[in-house]
Amino acid sequence: MTQKWDFSLLLLILAIGSISLLVIFAINPNLAKTQMIFWLIGLFLLVAFSFFDFRNWQKLSIPIYLASILTLLVLPFIGESVRGSTRWIDLGFFRIQPSEIAKVASIFILSSYYLSRSARKFQSLIVSFLIVSPHAVLVLIQPDIGNALAFFAIWLGISYAAGFQVKHLVWTIVIAAIAAILAYEFLAPYQKERIAGFIDPQADPLGRGYNLIQSKIAVGAGQLTGKGLGQGSQSQLNFLPEAESDFIFASIAEQLGFIGAGLLIVFYISLIIKILNLVKKKERFAQLLIIGTVSFLLLQFFVNVGMNMGLVPVTGITLPLVSYGGSSLITTLFLMGIIFSIKRLAVED
Repeated sequence: MTQKWDFSLLLLILAIGSISLLVIFAINPNLAKTQMIFWLIGLFLLVAFSFFDFRNWQKLSIPIYLASILTLLVLPFIGESVRGSTRWIDLGFFRIQPSEIAKVASIFILSSYYLSRSARKFQSLIVSFLIVSPHAVLVLIQPDIGNALAFFAIWLGISYAAGFQVKHLVWTIVIAAIAAILAYEFLAPYQKERIAGFIDPQADPLGRGYNLIQSKIAVGAGQLTGKGLGQGSQSQLNFLPEAESDFIFASIAEQLGFIGAGLLIVFYISLIIKILNLVKKKERFAQLLIIGTVSFLLLQFFVNVGMNMGLVPVTGITLPLVSYGGSSLITTLFLMGIIFSIKRLAVED
């Protein structure tokens, strides 16, 4: 049975976007104008795909999965290298990040796989891990450890929803430990320095520990009410690197203070809870799509906020709906469109 649109969910998305655009505008008005265009494109896709039956993505999951792997395979040959990492394809008018498309493909393919299978069977669990592994490995060797972790979160979240058992947790921890050791060997020198900088940032405050130190200064400088839009010394005077993207949470905390940063967190958690509430009594494919979307959103939220506060190593992962960047924003709003489609069309299981 078709239901009406959930405007309260849309308002939460727009509230998060408003905070993002305000802070990006304070840092760089030109970037804010570009981000506004990305928002308009993303919102158009959100509305369009909210009227597209989400069940059709099951039929399209394999072609999208294969296309995403192919794109990641050709990326080293046609991609644009930035600071030693090849993550983007420059189309002239727009740069796309294939890893963002791959996240969507992983959600679709795993949701389709588990539609008629259960993660209670260890064999199914292993096969599902092998399905998502090409995405994770190809992103890892870019190198991009942050987004590689997102695929693990998507796999773990959907597998849990599909019946993942506690007794399999030990094997998951072993696999994760082995993957972490192997991943470290694939890291670029600057990424290894980031880990060393996290462990002891004061050992090299002008080098590997610089980003972390400046981020923590920005977060602390905002205090309760912040320094005001456009008044943060760390973000405005370029002491804080990537202030509009990787370290946007630190920029928000500096300019809007604990109140502004706290409000953003409240909006974000409210959005997650509202999406999760849709899982109840919905058909299985809808449930798996929801859990897959929430899994990567939560992973990126906790990692991004955590690295901004010095709680986890700096990985260069974006904060969805908040960080500057077209690929991440448009992909997230596209997934939100699918969530709206589920809200409108999913039947009770």
